[in-house]
Amino acid sequence: MVRVIIGKPEDPWCEIDLTDEDIEDWKKGVDICEEKLKEVLQLPPITIENCHEREDGDLQWDEITFEEEVNGKYWHAVIMALHRIREDFVKKQRKMKHLDWYLTMKRTSDKRNPKYYV
Repeated sequence: MVRVIIGKPEDPWCEIDLTDEDIEDWKKGVDICEEKLKEVLQLPPITIENCHEREDGDLQWDEITFEEEVNGKYWHAVIMALHRIREDFVKKQRKMKHLDWYLTMKRTSDKRNPKYYV
C-alpha cells in the first residue's frame, strides 16, 4: 500500500492510499483512484454568488508526493484522476456562470405590461 499526498506536504489537499490491486489495470486504476480522491478531496464550493471570483480551471494541485518509489501506473492513475476532477470542476464553473448570465438576462429583459400583448 502506497500513501499519496496531493498538495504541499505541510498543507495537503488530501491523502489517499493506493494498492497494487487498485492500479493493476490502466483504465480501472484511474477510475478507482478518482473515486478515492473524490471521497476525501474538498473542492471550493461553486455558487451563483461566487462563480465570477475564480477563473475557469484555476485549480492547482501544487505537488503529488508518494511515500515510496512507484512505477508509472501509479503516476498515470493519480494524474489522470486529478485531470478528470479538474475537468468536472471547470464544467461546473461554466454551468454556474452560464446560469448566472441567464438569470441576469431574465431579470433585466423586457418588462412591458403583458396585458397589452395578449
